[in-house]
Amino acid sequence: MLEKLRDGSKGWFAAIMVLILVGSFGMWGVQDMLNLSEQPKIAVVGDEVVSPERFQQEFSRFLGQMARATNSEMSTQQAKAAGLDRVALERFVKKLALLKYAHSMGLTVSPSQIVDAMKPIQGMVDKEGKLNPGALAQIARTNDMSEEQFLELITGDLLREQLLRTVVAGVRLPIGLESALNRFRLERRVTEFVVLDPSRAGEIEEPTAATLQKFYETLAATRYSTPETRTVVFVVARPEDVSVAVNITDDEIAKIYEANRRLYETPEKRTLEQIRFKTENSAKAAKLKLDAGTTFEVVAKAEGFGAEDIKLGEVSKTDKTIPATAFELPLMEASQPVKGPFGWVILRALSSTPGSLRTLEEVRDEIRKTLFDARSKDALFELTNKLEDTLGTGATLEEAAAKHKLPLRNVTVTVDGNDPAGSVLDGLPGGEFLQQVFAADAGTDPELLQTNDGIYYEFRVDKVSKSMKKPLDGIRAQVVADWRDEEVSIRLKKLAADVLKRANSGESMSVIAASLGVSVVTSDPVPRYGKTPMFSESTVEAAGAAKKGAFFSGPVAFGKGIIVGRVSDIQFQSEPVDAPTRLAYIQRLGQAFVSDFVEQFENGVREDAGTTIDEARFQSFHNNE
Repeated sequence: MLEKLRDGSKGWFAAIMVLILVGSFGMWGVQDMLNLSEQPKIAVVGDEVVSPERFQQEFSRFLGQMARATNSEMSTQQAKAAGLDRVALERFVKKLALLKYAHSMGLTVSPSQIVDAMKPIQGMVDKEGKLNPGALAQIARTNDMSEEQFLELITGDLLREQLLRTVVAGVRLPIGLESALNRFRLERRVTEFVVLDPSRAGEIEEPTAATLQKFYETLAATRYSTPETRTVVFVVARPEDVSVAVNITDDEIAKIYEANRRLYETPEKRTLEQIRFKTENSAKAAKLKLDAGTTFEVVAKAEGFGAEDIKLGEVSKTDKTIPATAFELPLMEASQPVKGPFGWVILRALSSTPGSLRTLEEVRDEIRKTLFDARSKDALFELTNKLEDTLGTGATLEEAAAKHKLPLRNVTVTVDGNDPAGSVLDGLPGGEFLQQVFAADAGTDPELLQTNDGIYYEFRVDKVSKSMKKPLDGIRAQVVADWRDEEVSIRLKKLAADVLKRANSGESMSVIAASLGVSVVTSDPVPRYGKTPMFSESTVEAAGAAKKGAFFSGPVAFGKGIIVGRVSDIQFQSEPVDAPTRLAYIQRLGQAFVSDFVEQFENGVREDAGTTIDEARFQSFHNNE
């Protein structure tokens, strides 16, 4: 195990590459090894087989990406319980289908595009603009691939990016839909309502012994039991345990800056328009018309493109799907016909945002931290190797921790990370530590484990205390109080249902309120979502779903009362067209619209590719069979 860890972690630049690259790319087109026997198939995309082993690789990468994106870890079993293995499989088959579609269109990726994609990763490209063989071999090995497989992975991702960028070019949220959704968001409801407070539940007599026993048994496992606990001894090694020995010089920082200057550049961006042509001759003929004074829009229309179809939006100079000519043109001037990745085009730049370069002084602290973190990880790895070697000689955790001056703790913990009294235990390693502790048997030999945050730990479970029901006699007062609360809730819900029935039969709110001896309250305009000082979130949503004149009910924001109300008026909140909230909402709408558009395209490609999933084999994978 130690050799595998060494191979995967040596070198500070490798740690950076793994962090950046593996978090950016999913498994793409890596072929299974040749097998002359019938392969088990968890899915088939066209003529390409996804074996359970291949999907296991993809699922592991998927969980790693999720952990880095959310800064939290989830065990394989937790992920499967949440249905994330299904999500990962659906995502994987779509990727494979898109790759096949890109190939069928004749799309290709040049070696220079691969090099450009790797340049932001420190150490991957040398000063001559070529891939660094050593760095490539190391990152491929870290991901359990050959170099050819790793380059195929990168190529697949670039092809998919080219394809989807072309699909979404010019896709915009329709103005009418944007207006309708904004109007929906700004809708406000004025309501008249009554509050049914707990006093209306009436007198609640003491429960019988049988009633209380049944209530207790129903909730014993979730509410009236002591949690299972484990008494565990563990040693933790964190980066800060070795950071004092790490030294970074200004000369080193300057060299890193010069070697990676490209990382600190913000490339020029241009807002572009593009007309596509079927042949070179048609593009040249169109250019003659433009030179003669025909407008760009008229030429585009002649080729069957509307004003929205020719818009590429704001594009970065580093985008290799856009011909370099686009960034050399004077603004508002049509280019010569150019052959791009998707055929012949004529381009026009409407505006430009200049690029910039961050100075060494601006990024000095950033580089220092990157180097410091990487070297701390290397030093920490060496320390944990020594810890492991000491344990290998027969030393106990206590003895090994003392020898290497690492903190040792002995705690009794629940699966939620609390002590038996319910207080949160600080200083636990994190990651899958708790899941591993509660899966281990008492007395099991420790092994070196690591979290995604680079924290190493070893543990030993000394005692297991199973969950036990608390005796009813010892918590009778609590159980009775809980039963009373439940009974109040049941009675109030029944009363609210009766009031709603009367209201829907034609009685007015004022008549109902008078019969209950309460007053009708008129609310301020209520938004569709969130909560108000009186209405809980679910009640606000219930009111938002009701039409004018309709009735609704739901709990109060605080306490145990229930609201029964009627929508008396629907208003619209005024909002300036340039309000920050409005602009942010429109931006989110646009992103969601494009995302939905891409999803529909991906689903269509998936279907056309002839994708099938073996549900029985997937369930076996899901159930670890």
